[in-house]
Amino acid sequence: MEKQKVILDVDTGTDDAVAIMLAALSKDLDLLGVCSVNGNRGLEFTTENSLRVVEYLGLADKIPVYKGCSLPMVSTLAEGRRPGIPCTGSMDKNNIHGDYVELPPSSIQPQKEHAVFWLIDTLMASDGDIILIPVGPLTNIAMALRIEPRIAQKIKKIVIMGGGYKEVNITPTAEFNFWVDPEAAKIVVDSGCEIVIVPLDATHKAVMSLKDADELEASGKKAAIATASFIRHRQAGYKIWQPMADIDTVPIHDALAVCAVLNEDVLEDVRETYMDIDIAGGAADGMSICDLDKRYPDRKPNVKVALSANREIFSRMIKEIMC
Repeated sequence: MEKQKVILDVDTGTDDAVAIMLAALSKDLDLLGVCSVNGNRGLEFTTENSLRVVEYLGLADKIPVYKGCSLPMVSTLAEGRRPGIPCTGSMDKNNIHGDYVELPPSSIQPQKEHAVFWLIDTLMASDGDIILIPVGPLTNIAMALRIEPRIAQKIKKIVIMGGGYKEVNITPTAEFNFWVDPEAAKIVVDSGCEIVIVPLDATHKAVMSLKDADELEASGKKAAIATASFIRHRQAGYKIWQPMADIDTVPIHDALAVCAVLNEDVLEDVRETYMDIDIAGGAADGMSICDLDKRYPDRKPNVKVALSANREIFSRMIKEIMC
């Protein structure tokens, strides 16, 4: 069977690193490239981290990394609206990510072409068979759509890790990726592309445990060993910052989006709905608003959103691919 072509758009911290490894090692995916963007950390860090992962896997000659946007589209222009963006280590109180992922420093460089223009060129030259998997702020994707709107007709699907219906993590109303660049999120969800949203509501159900980490490490495989380390690192931070119901578990948010491309059954309670993003700059800034009760009957659904996920399928997929 022909491999599914994908492009990952990442703000690489620990969960993005797992997502990159899954996409790179899956026998069913053809990872055309990795685009970095400002998010969990500033662009220099997210780019270096992406390079570290690709080189660690021994795939530096096969998977190019493209450096993208260093700032959100407009959210940092109003004083006080986005304090601490771009992020540095001082913003991460519990060290869930750190500035650098704990892999050897890279000896390779990103491609010279900017990620946004590479996205446009690649999509326009395609047969409409590429799935985009953005798992950070949507700045690169939105910029590409603004510069060349025709790419919307060339995108097979966009599977986004972002947003939250009942679950939030950066403010009382918003998830981090959408909050960093809400204008970009709005442009993408309004693009007319087929879109699947993998929000916090789903990623908090598909968690990995310390026992899973032990099993991964025991395999002796490089990717599995790194994933085990990232799980333990994240669990230590989440235990303080946002503990899960089972204290020994932790979400690997971005990995779930990759798994959803490979197997739709990993997502549960998937609803077709109209989604809007608050860009007003107030208390709900960056909030993802889902009209699940159809209170806006004149607004057609523009996304599918998963409100839950299957932990067993998720865990099994990660172990099968990494080990």
